[in-house]
Amino acid sequence: MEHHFNHRAESFDSSKNQFLADLVYQHIVKQVPDLSNKSVLDFGGGTGLIALPLAKQAKSVTLVDIADKMLAQARLKIESQKLANLYLIQQDLLLESLEEEFDLIIVSRVLHHMPNLEDSLAMFKEHVAHGGQLFIADFTLPDGETHGFIISELEESLSQQGFSEITSQILYSSDHLFLHKPSQLFLTSSKNI
Repeated sequence: MEHHFNHRAESFDSSKNQFLADLVYQHIVKQVPDLSNKSVLDFGGGTGLIALPLAKQAKSVTLVDIADKMLAQARLKIESQKLANLYLIQQDLLLESLEEEFDLIIVSRVLHHMPNLEDSLAMFKEHVAHGGQLFIADFTLPDGETHGFIISELEESLSQQGFSEITSQILYSSDHLFLHKPSQLFLTSSKNI
């Protein structure tokens, strides 16, 4: 997977990816309007499409990704925007924890790449502070595919991991959104209480 995203790093900031990231960012900010005292983990944040605008409002943002070339693109943006509160880490959190908790964790269009949903949700639970929020933005499951989610099943998995106040909303629909098939971009939020 690391190789796949390293190969796509320089072209990742397409107008489609920017549009989808902006949608996710805007809906998160609506749900958490005051980020000034919040620490944020952008898991699999790639080139920083969500992390950069968040860093302009949050106390701190940590972008974790396994692809060094994605992080290199993010680093260029951080330097040009002179963001001192945005930190980049190349690490697989399933293999090695950060030993840190965050007020918000954002997982945007990444979870469908993860090999095991339960292990991933447990890792997020380990990294979200008590009272903190987990935001998962991803795609609904297109017909005949194995990547993507049935929202009710994701919500049940979150509940089984101990998350509460679970809500989901559809942000965008298109006939060719995911895997060149009809799908929806959704945002699921949950709390660690």
